[in-house]
Amino acid sequence: MNDYMESEKRKVRFEFLNLRNRIDPILASAYSNMIFTKIRKLPVYEKAKTVMFYLSYGSEVVTDAMIASALEEEKTVVVPAIENPGDGKMFAVKLARIEDAYQSVYGIRQPEISPEDMVEKDEIDLVFVPGIAFDYGGFRVGYGKGYFDRWLAGISVEKAIGLAYDFQIAEKMPTGKYDLPVGMIITEKRIIQIKKN
Repeated sequence: MNDYMESEKRKVRFEFLNLRNRIDPILASAYSNMIFTKIRKLPVYEKAKTVMFYLSYGSEVVTDAMIASALEEEKTVVVPAIENPGDGKMFAVKLARIEDAYQSVYGIRQPEISPEDMVEKDEIDLVFVPGIAFDYGGFRVGYGKGYFDRWLAGISVEKAIGLAYDFQIAEKMPTGKYDLPVGMIITEKRIIQIKKN
């Protein structure tokens, strides 16, 4: 990625992370519940058997209750996990209980990685994607490590859904050639269906 693009992304990261970090935890929880209400009404979610959530970190849209609900509905829940920090590889690993996500990589919870719990991308029906900011083209700015974008390379756009508070949506994100869009973004106020070019 060129220096100009990286510098623009850093600005977006700084601005939107500051904004997101100011959200009151009680409000964040209420907004997250509103987002999940919208998710549960999606036919693709109702039909989905294997769903990938992220384990929320910091001021991200809170996913713990979503995961607990999906497990109660007997969906297979998988979450991102990193084996070797720094190698750029992320895996999808089954999570049977939230309490099993006790390991921390970059401060983010994850379960232990065992080969029998790894799930291939083509077995996953829906992927919920975190982000610091999203735009109307479905592009996102994350923490800058690139794990999610590399992993999303094997997932069809329709399966990827960004979760964000409504103030995290901007007109246009700086995007590089390796950045991949999501097919839909869900906020507490609306569902943004990304138009295909």
